[in-house]
Amino acid sequence: MSDYPKRIQIIYATVLSLLLLFVFLPITMGWQIIGSVLVVVIAMGILWRMKRYRKILASSTTNIAFLTEKLDLLPAKQRYRLPILLVTGSGAKDFFPDDLSLAQSNILISSEAVWIYVDEYSHLPIVYDSLIAKWPDMLGRVGIFLALTPEIEDKQGIFIAKLQAFRQSWVDTSKIAKYSLPVYLSVHIGFNDLIYDEFESIPVQWFQLKKQKLYLIDRYLSPLNNWVNDIKISPKERERRLSLQAFLNESKDWVEKVVLSTLAAPKQPVAKCIPAAAAIYPVNQEVITNNIIQIQWERLTTMTLPNTRKIQETISPPDDLVKFMPIAYPFSPIISMICGLLVITSLFTMGCLGASFKNNIKLAKQVESDIDFYNSIAMDNYDEKLKALEILKNDRIMLNKYFSQGEPVRLGVGLYHGQQLIEPLNIAISKYVAMPPKVIEPPQVVIPVVIRLDSLALFETGQSNLKPDSTKILINALVEMQKQIKTNQDTGWLILIGGHTDSTGNEDKNIQLSLDRALSVRNWFMKTSDMPETCFAIQGYGSKKPLVDNDTAENRAKNRRVEISLVPQMSNCFLTQEN
Repeated sequence: MSDYPKRIQIIYATVLSLLLLFVFLPITMGWQIIGSVLVVVIAMGILWRMKRYRKILASSTTNIAFLTEKLDLLPAKQRYRLPILLVTGSGAKDFFPDDLSLAQSNILISSEAVWIYVDEYSHLPIVYDSLIAKWPDMLGRVGIFLALTPEIEDKQGIFIAKLQAFRQSWVDTSKIAKYSLPVYLSVHIGFNDLIYDEFESIPVQWFQLKKQKLYLIDRYLSPLNNWVNDIKISPKERERRLSLQAFLNESKDWVEKVVLSTLAAPKQPVAKCIPAAAAIYPVNQEVITNNIIQIQWERLTTMTLPNTRKIQETISPPDDLVKFMPIAYPFSPIISMICGLLVITSLFTMGCLGASFKNNIKLAKQVESDIDFYNSIAMDNYDEKLKALEILKNDRIMLNKYFSQGEPVRLGVGLYHGQQLIEPLNIAISKYVAMPPKVIEPPQVVIPVVIRLDSLALFETGQSNLKPDSTKILINALVEMQKQIKTNQDTGWLILIGGHTDSTGNEDKNIQLSLDRALSVRNWFMKTSDMPETCFAIQGYGSKKPLVDNDTAENRAKNRRVEISLVPQMSNCFLTQEN
């Protein structure tokens, strides 16, 4: 049979297998490569075997050549109507001319069938395949005819082994045909010189074995008893038929016990081969000594029955036995190819559904795992929580993309439900609490400490030298300064001493006077406390910074002062020593 439908199926299956590997199955790239290599190797191996089988068909036996040459001579109507019988077995050649020079030496066309000789059981599958490849219209009209001549077999064990080999070849041929080929059986047995008249021409007739009874294969399929007791025959012919009846019944029992039981034996690990019809042909042929039939007759009669005369050269095939051969209607190669493609597509679809289901389960578990991992992190673990949050956001972006642009093929095939995972992601993301901003405390502003000293208590009017009785006031001021310094001992301090006057008199003289007074106070502090000069700054303001208006004598007295200001300044000295 032509193998192009199988080639198409193999190529189609290979393409779908690769598609399943690289698109749907949740496997890594390494396994994808390994799987694709295996698929391609298997496909190439099958294609190579098919090509090799085609070569065997073309060159294995001579049957292929004569089939192609001779069947072309058949009229088209006969090829479309007549059943085709592949005739094989030890008695098969009895139906065909023995002269190999004849054009039709291996093919015979009768009114009811086309008979094709197959010399070996093992050639049956090859001959059938070649026949259908050449004439596809013969599909369903091919049967097998097994013709046996047990009188050329001397060992019953070998004979049974041959029957088993035929049964296996019939099974192999039926597998190629995709249906059980009908089998017909004929057993050619010589009934010895005692039965036939040497001077009379006795017609040889076929006897059909049906339901454990024998029938004459004639127009009416007469029972054997009716044929023996026919009132129209002569007494001598009745006597011959009575003798033949006994031998036929014994032959029937032997065929049932040995041939049919072997073909249908349940112990053989192949299908039972039950012939559609079986027949016995009583004709003397070439025999060997001590053959299995002769041994059978000696066991029954205790005497040797000679078989020395060959009655006829060839036998006409039993057309009436096969004229009602059932016609099978298997699928044509195209239909078989379509069915095969449908089966492959169905398997591919099931594979896609299974892979898509697995991928969707994997996606759902991944999202669920990400949510569980996010929930397992304490909210105050801000860094890890933020990383887990980014994973959830990426999951949501991916699912939103699938929702808006369509899910990938590996998640599709109607099984994608990823949109149901978006809401749990949104709920988990909404629970996130960001790390509160760090509170930056403003630098502590240290308000300068101001110590005011009355100028009249320190100096004479218009003078810048300290009064002798001013020491107590200055010591109190120094103590207060050191107290403030100890309270804020981490801060560097600048001691600013400023002199102030009222508005009476010349302004320039007032400025100079206020500066001199500040200088006198600084010098006293330096002398008394051993503080370096770098810790001090002096300034004479005159009347520029009055505390109150200079409109009254009382107010002018308030404005005449010396102010000692402790200004925080890291670059200046740290005053830690006491007076």
